[in-house]
Amino acid sequence: MAEVTRPDYIIRGESIVTSLCRQNTTLVTGSEEGNIKLYDTQIMRPTASWIAHKAQVMGLKKLDRGGIMSQGREGALAIWKEGQCVRSCSVPSTGFCRFALSDDQRHCFLGLDEKSKIACVDADKLNIVKTFQPADFNKRGMCWSLTVRGNHVYLGYESGHIVLFDRRYLSTQVLEVKVHDEIVTTLDVRDNKIISSSPDSTIKITSLIADETVPDNSSRDLPPETDQTTSPLETIVSSLNSRSSEQKISAETSHTVPLKCQGSSQIRIRPDGKLFAASGWDGGLRLYSLKKYKLLGIVEAHSPETITDMITFDNRIICSGRDCKISFWTFY
Repeated sequence: MAEVTRPDYIIRGESIVTSLCRQNTTLVTGSEEGNIKLYDTQIMRPTASWIAHKAQVMGLKKLDRGGIMSQGREGALAIWKEGQCVRSCSVPSTGFCRFALSDDQRHCFLGLDEKSKIACVDADKLNIVKTFQPADFNKRGMCWSLTVRGNHVYLGYESGHIVLFDRRYLSTQVLEVKVHDEIVTTLDVRDNKIISSSPDSTIKITSLIADETVPDNSSRDLPPETDQTTSPLETIVSSLNSRSSEQKISAETSHTVPLKCQGSSQIRIRPDGKLFAASGWDGGLRLYSLKKYKLLGIVEAHSPETITDMITFDNRIICSGRDCKISFWTFY
């Protein structure tokens, strides 16, 4: 990787940006005050802004059918088109867990205030379809991080556990594994690898492994999904779709990477699968090889302030920080 010491561009604002997403050449930002602002990344200038929430914008997602979905920390989800709210709902979710959309964007998932509980929400109608929680929910605490890949929902808990559900069978969890000594603050998934971080100053790589066959439970909680490209992880758990048998999944921590700072706010795997980025609470942006988990470099993206959010696309990374800046980086 070529040495990079300076960002391609910096946007300086007056508010702390807490969430980011992209819509083609538009960068969508959400602020600590609850505002959404759009930037044209070709000219690096704002094009629109509006008051979206009564509290911090926790998360933003681009909708393939048009528009933006946002999550406010006052306990609200909303869908926006051209700055107008077309649908919204209240959810009992005022914690730190950002929502996640399924790949087909039919459902979104978010942590609820009730201990360990997760809501599955219809992403079009914005109504709660089902709530679910780990088997040992009394000992897991709150959900702090989650992501969805294919048919699987990955949950990071206050207890340091990662819990895996198949979103078609939400009544029964697929896997639960203790990964960290403290809160799982962030996680991302590639193939059968889960990469996560915690205030225990480590990044853990957890590998999923198929075990012996066990009795089948074929009842679905959600309607059948449209066909999707089969990933290595889908291959491992493909028998969850079969009425004749299903495989038990186990996990092991295959690598531990020292983070050299107290924790990470975000871990993001670059789409090409060659590297992943960890945004440190010290404002440093760390890049690692996804093949050997070797540290490739550190840039002081927002030091000494915390990086609040990060998105990756192509060979670029965009970060926001508590220094009221948004930085754009290119890495090869």
